[in-house]
Amino acid sequence: EEIQRFLEDGRTGEELKAHGVAPEKIRTYPRGVDVDRFHPAKRNGFFAKRGMENGVTLLYVGRISREKNLHHLADAFCALSADHDDVNLVVVGDGPYLEEMRRSLADARCLFTGCLDGEDLAGAYASSDLFVFPSDTDTFGNVVLEAQASGLPVVVSDQGGPCENVIPGITGVIVPDMDARGLETALRDLVADPGRLRRMGEAARASMEGRSFDAAFLGAWDLYKAAS
Repeated sequence: EEIQRFLEDGRTGEELKAHGVAPEKIRTYPRGVDVDRFHPAKRNGFFAKRGMENGVTLLYVGRISREKNLHHLADAFCALSADHDDVNLVVVGDGPYLEEMRRSLADARCLFTGCLDGEDLAGAYASSDLFVFPSDTDTFGNVVLEAQASGLPVVVSDQGGPCENVIPGITGVIVPDMDARGLETALRDLVADPGRLRRMGEAARASMEGRSFDAAFLGAWDLYKAAS
């Protein structure tokens, strides 16, 4: 019930109300995720054959570019790795910041997979433990839904669309004023508490089960019927 109430209370809607738009004129258009393709059952030891058999695995999926705040992620992970030799970072994707990011993480337990799709991508999600998406420029962030559907808690910025798809403290953590230090603090707290990671991952999956493509279609259909 708490999860559903949060999902129905979008930040953009609240901003429109604050600017004088009548609440009865605001409708939230639903967007869904493939809850069958992205599923915790796809956990298959995807990274074991790539040399990462142990430890807590952090995952980023998306374009590898500086505007995604990946320099903050690299700095935060290096600091975290200095005290924890049992954490891994997996970066899925490609982009102009790739080589610089590789150099900055050369001494850390980091794997760059390149672009993945299909069952490889689903397996990468489900075989990780925590999804990190530091971007503050994305207007939605489909990967945030895919990660949660795969049973991962997520760490996101308080700017942009991704934070509207996270229930703070339940399905993930929202970092205010995203920078390396704030991100490092959030990661340290989560990595230190495996039980919390597990509970948040279960809640993340539960929150996405109500956002399947079928549910999104039916929600959109209801909007059209109400407007007709």
